[in-house]
Amino acid sequence: MDTNKVILGIYNDPDHIYDTTKKLIHDGYRVRDVYSPFAIHGMDRVLGIKRSRLTVAAFCFAMTGIVLALTLQTYASYFDWQMNVGGKPSLHIPTYIPITFELAILCTAFGMVGCFFAVNKMVWGKNADIIDIRVTDDLFVVAIDIIPNKTDIAELSSILKNNGAIEIREREFED
Repeated sequence: MDTNKVILGIYNDPDHIYDTTKKLIHDGYRVRDVYSPFAIHGMDRVLGIKRSRLTVAAFCFAMTGIVLALTLQTYASYFDWQMNVGGKPSLHIPTYIPITFELAILCTAFGMVGCFFAVNKMVWGKNADIIDIRVTDDLFVVAIDIIPNKTDIAELSSILKNNGAIEIREREFED
């Protein structure tokens, strides 16, 4: 059951938010996410976030570039327009290396940019839903899901306050 209401604990120290998140997960609360102006070392393990598959995507885009480059060069120099230049054979693979490398890099770069926009659902005309504008500067926010008839808001607020929260708020997300 996904809820749209969360309690936000706002912190000004990354160590406090790390410790609080660890405690909340240990106590059985469902932490939706932690928002931070920079990466906090170890937070991905605490939240249970799996390792990224970006390397697999990058490899696939690079292989696409290599296949495209070799296909284009082989077709152009051997099948379509054979030329005898200095007695070299028409299908001379070592001369293909620089162009193949460059096209692999180009396809990887464009593919990764496309993946970034697709995975983050960044489309033209859609405004970002920033949880708190101060997160982009110097504050850290932990968002805990409120499960109706299960979450004790007073107890959760006291846990956040006792662990160094400078502000506690409720927020509802729109679908």
